[in-house]
Amino acid sequence: MFNTDMHITTFIILVVQCLVLFSQFLFYLIKPKDSSRIRFICLTICYIFYNFFSGIFPDPQYDISIFLQNIVAYIVGIVVAIYFVYYIYKEFNIYPFKGFKVSSLLWILLISFLILFIIPYYLTNDLNFSKRIFIGIPLIISISFLYQIGRQLCITFKSKAMDTYFNKRITSGYLGLFSISLMPVLVALGDYQSIEQPVVNAGFLIMMIVYTSHIIYKTKSEALELEKLKNKIVTKKEVQISEDIQNTIINSLQTFEREEKFLDKNISIKTVASQLNTNTKYLSKVINNYQGISFIQYINHHRIQYCLEHLHQKDSDWLRYSIKSIADECGFSSAESFSRAFKKHTSIKPSDYIKNIDQKTYTPQQQDKKPS
Repeated sequence: MFNTDMHITTFIILVVQCLVLFSQFLFYLIKPKDSSRIRFICLTICYIFYNFFSGIFPDPQYDISIFLQNIVAYIVGIVVAIYFVYYIYKEFNIYPFKGFKVSSLLWILLISFLILFIIPYYLTNDLNFSKRIFIGIPLIISISFLYQIGRQLCITFKSKAMDTYFNKRITSGYLGLFSISLMPVLVALGDYQSIEQPVVNAGFLIMMIVYTSHIIYKTKSEALELEKLKNKIVTKKEVQISEDIQNTIINSLQTFEREEKFLDKNISIKTVASQLNTNTKYLSKVINNYQGISFIQYINHHRIQYCLEHLHQKDSDWLRYSIKSIADECGFSSAESFSRAFKKHTSIKPSDYIKNIDQKTYTPQQQDKKPS
């Protein structure tokens, strides 16, 4: 492509990675101290160099010798493989496999590359011969890695103690290592860009998806924590009501109760707060501190008490009222809401309660309790 040996697949991968790098660089400018993003940017740059040089090299049309072109292409491949392992270890907190520390891998591959590839290639000028000698070391490392990865994946899948999100995250890390471990296997099979690039870059794709999902996860977690913090601040502010203000509201509520203003059908916490010259938050908090119930429970409590007092008056006309009429007298908007509040307060339906009054089974004192 473009008069080079670069395959169309490699070119498409390069374009995508350059776009990813550009977008991540913009985010980096906003938050430059994000170490996770810096590692991901470095990983993207490594893959861009790997795809670029392995896509265009070797090619005799360049002034650089074929020998140096092959050296560059292989070195870039080694660098991307080592950095990928480093990225996985750091980003996913995966403890290095036994004998597979990043520093150990780097020295083993560089020394074996120098002795088993560069020197034989320089002396014989035979790329295939040098590749056959050198590729044995990366293949041994690759097979060992594949074994370790498979073993760890089995442990991860069997683990039930780990959080589902982090379980999937660790699994993705191992799958990424699996992808990069296939690089020496594909190199040993031959120079097939259309196969090697998609397989090796699958690791980058996995890392990109995992990184994006992790950013979303962190953003949601931070938003939840911020919301919790806001709620705590609001709660603390609500609790901090001066004793004078509390006493003033309590006195006003006692007047409100004596004047039986709770019988108003259109009553709301907003209208009551306005009548008492306070705000809804203060009123709700004082009622909760004062009687241990919510505003609605407070209103219903006094309405039911009002009802019980009239039902137990001598020769009460209320005993002949319909449930709907009693509900209207007590300030309820419907017979159903009255019946629910009455049963919650007395543990019996209003109709059954009225029937039992003549049997003197119930007394107002027995029912004088707050709703739960």
